[in-house]
Amino acid sequence: MINKLRTMHFWRSWRFWLMMAIGIGVAWRMTDYLLRFPVWDDEASLGLNILHRGYLGLLRPLRYGQVCPVGFLWISKFLIDTCGTDDWVLRFIPLVAGIAAVVLAWPVTRKVAGRRVGLLATALIACSLATNRFGTDFKPYSMDLLLALCIIALALIAIRRPRDYRPVLLLALLSPPAIVFSYPSIFVLTAALLALLPALFRRQNTSWRAAYIFWAALTAGSFAAIYFTVIHGQMRHTHTFMQEFWKAAFPPHGWAIVPWLIDAHISNMMSYPFGGSKGIALLIAPLVVVGILRLWKKRRMAELILLVGPFVLTFIAAFLHKYPYGADARVEQHLVASITILAALGTVTLGALAIKRSRNIRAWRNIANIPVAVMVIFASVMIAKDICYPWRTPAPLLAQRFIHNVFRHAGRDTQIVILNKHPFHYSVLLAWQLAIAPHPFLILPEIDKSGLVTTGDNLWILHFHFSQPEPISPEILRRFQRRMPHGRITANITRRLFEPFSGDKPVYMQAVHIKPQP
Repeated sequence: MINKLRTMHFWRSWRFWLMMAIGIGVAWRMTDYLLRFPVWDDEASLGLNILHRGYLGLLRPLRYGQVCPVGFLWISKFLIDTCGTDDWVLRFIPLVAGIAAVVLAWPVTRKVAGRRVGLLATALIACSLATNRFGTDFKPYSMDLLLALCIIALALIAIRRPRDYRPVLLLALLSPPAIVFSYPSIFVLTAALLALLPALFRRQNTSWRAAYIFWAALTAGSFAAIYFTVIHGQMRHTHTFMQEFWKAAFPPHGWAIVPWLIDAHISNMMSYPFGGSKGIALLIAPLVVVGILRLWKKRRMAELILLVGPFVLTFIAAFLHKYPYGADARVEQHLVASITILAALGTVTLGALAIKRSRNIRAWRNIANIPVAVMVIFASVMIAKDICYPWRTPAPLLAQRFIHNVFRHAGRDTQIVILNKHPFHYSVLLAWQLAIAPHPFLILPEIDKSGLVTTGDNLWILHFHFSQPEPISPEILRRFQRRMPHGRITANITRRLFEPFSGDKPVYMQAVHIKPQP
């Protein structure tokens, strides 16, 4: 009987649900990592830049409309050069950052308002669709979340320990690598500087003041150096594309900004944990407002500036058309810590008001457990879904399978010829798959005659085009067949590559296999 009571108590304890949330969050990321989802457009665009350039070349503006922190580019370049282009290599750093964010979430978020707020915020970070997605993508978004958590953690310690200069010194040392690995971290760093600014004038501690001034100077200097050497060139090179692509994320002028602000805050920027637009955000956004009002009422101005400041600074950048705001969760990962903490604080605040009237002590103990249980169930269902369907959209999977089917079984005596002058220009998905192909290929119908005179050779002919399917002409096929003893066509495959959300034209891919007769 005693053991049964202990088991029931453990199931109801916040520690159990904390372990469940962190465990399922780590398991979800590891599952997606091991499933090796096909590389999608944005990953392929970034990978092609890294693959075809040296370290100094990555300081120049990137191709394919990419803007990426130079630190992430360099560490990815090192891993690719050292370990190859396997999916596991590409996504290793995002995975480590994503798991580290899940583990770090609890000690950071609980500092704001206790274990219930910390439990809810940790579960939102661990079990959300967006944080998991960007915690396993070959993009720097998971670094944005991790570094924002680190900055907020040190800033909260500095706020709680007014005479200790060491947290401020650690923030100073963190600033340069944070800016190098995550451009949006400048918004969180600036908010932390503003949150601690009043203390600069109140405190008489010389060491603390010196550490703060050193931190401010190092942050400003680091950002200026990175901006004028790398960021400015990347933004100028992609200016036209980015202005068009993110036009909905830049606020209009005049009274139109009011509905724009409402729409921006009920977008998927706030859709935790389920994702989507104008769904769960309709609940999370008001909870964030309640959390802000709670901090204001308690006169906790430093924490308020620290958590709300990144929103304000990102909005100002969007107003100046420098950084998007409210359009997509992937570019707002530096705001996730603030969103989840404030939403958790708002939830606990409203729950406390309701429970105070009913005086239900048991409900107060379980106020965070029930939402966390829902999130754990959601994450478990998503893990099962990812196992059953290990891809996010069909186009990357189709491109991967098409190229792999040709190259996978290509032996030493196989030749692969592409009948296009510029095969890399049709799709970044095809360009990436061809760039990492394990077998050499020839571009244009120029066949190595010496490689086709012996029996037993195989030939694959690839052709890509934007128009309706136009099979390779019989004359071209006969010309290739004549170069092989009694060559015959054993496979003729045509596939349509189309990603409806990318805006690109459909690409028709054709592969013809010619094999000699024994």
